[in-house]
Amino acid sequence: MAANRRRTTTAYSTYGSAAYSPLYDGNAVRVPRREEEYIPVPQPKRREQVRRHERARVEVRQAGQIAPFAVVGFLAVAVFAVMLITSYAQLTVANDEMVSLRRELSQLKEENVTLSAQYEKVFDLATVQKAVEDTMVRPTGDQVVYIDLSEPDTVIVFEEEKGMSGLQTIADGIESIFVSITEYFR
Repeated sequence: MAANRRRTTTAYSTYGSAAYSPLYDGNAVRVPRREEEYIPVPQPKRREQVRRHERARVEVRQAGQIAPFAVVGFLAVAVFAVMLITSYAQLTVANDEMVSLRRELSQLKEENVTLSAQYEKVFDLATVQKAVEDTMVRPTGDQVVYIDLSEPDTVIVFEEEKGMSGLQTIADGIESIFVSITEYFR
């Protein structure tokens, strides 16, 4: 049966345009010929040149003028920082005073309770009547005075202050700030 097989007369196993190419040997990539092969040519060794390391030049910028707004801004920040520190110091002093006053208030409340009890013991009505006996009498109608508070209140202010100008108000405010700062450092 092997003899009955049909033999192909062409050496090409593909159909199409590559099938008729005489250089096609069945591979998609062509095998290079011996003269086309790359043979590296030895290169003579080169010495690398030593590069000198040069320092970078430092360029100095000329000093410019100081901006007046920057000076004013720094001064404003400094003033606000001082004001903040003094206000924190005043707050601390006020808190300390408040704590001491609360302690004192609690002590005074305790003392009030004890003194009220002593007062009640001293001023007993029976003891007072024994001391004055029959000389004490109730007041008569002509000795009683009534105050009528039904009318609305009126107030008269003498020598009323005139309104201060804006600059005077600002000057007084700045003066009070400096006074408070000097008071703090005393």
